[in-house]
Amino acid sequence: MMRALLVDDVPLAREKLRHLLAAHADISIVGEAGDIVQARDLVARTPVDLLLLDIHLPGDNGLQLAEQLAKRAPLIIFVTAHAEHAVASYAVDAVDYLLKPLAADRLAVALERARRRLRAHGDAPQPLCIRNGGNVDYIALQDIDYIDNAGHYACVHVGRQVHLLRESIGRLAAQLAAAGFVQIQRAVIVNRNRIRALEPRHNGDATVILVDGTRLPLSRLYRMGFDAAMRAHPPL
Repeated sequence: MMRALLVDDVPLAREKLRHLLAAHADISIVGEAGDIVQARDLVARTPVDLLLLDIHLPGDNGLQLAEQLAKRAPLIIFVTAHAEHAVASYAVDAVDYLLKPLAADRLAVALERARRRLRAHGDAPQPLCIRNGGNVDYIALQDIDYIDNAGHYACVHVGRQVHLLRESIGRLAAQLAAAGFVQIQRAVIVNRNRIRALEPRHNGDATVILVDGTRLPLSRLYRMGFDAAMRAHPPL
């Protein structure tokens, strides 16, 4: 699935985008924003692969937001009524530049370009983007030891630091499986490369021991998936 965020200050324009995107089964709309402040906030706290972004927006413009996101997720497709910014869009490495009124076939071409670019960068996992007050922390996946939860938040453990991310463990487990994370409990996922040993316990349970000595229970309900993941991709 490609997670898309729609950014346009005109509700009818966002409605048309939703309608056109419904024809693409691999596109999941994870949010909408009507201005740059909302868009920046959503990108900071929501996993997003693709930004469908207008140029003229309240508070700032789409090009400036794209410059701030340069070399980080998400990919950007501009959707605008103003043709004069097309050249500038190349400077921020936009996937495409679409003019309104938006045509379904032209959008399909742009989405295929985005898919190809995502596949090309599939071996370079994007960092987790975690909002910290007014700042955004970008946490490299290889630096994470494990992730558990506290209420509505995921607790991302990096050494002695804990970063709070408003996301479910289930979604993070699916998102990070390809990056080397394995689920050991309903609410805990672990970086395989941080695992030092496995200590068996009774009734099929076990204890996962990390390189820093942290001990985490492995539920027998997840033992089969854990063993399969470790056989397929042993720790480095």
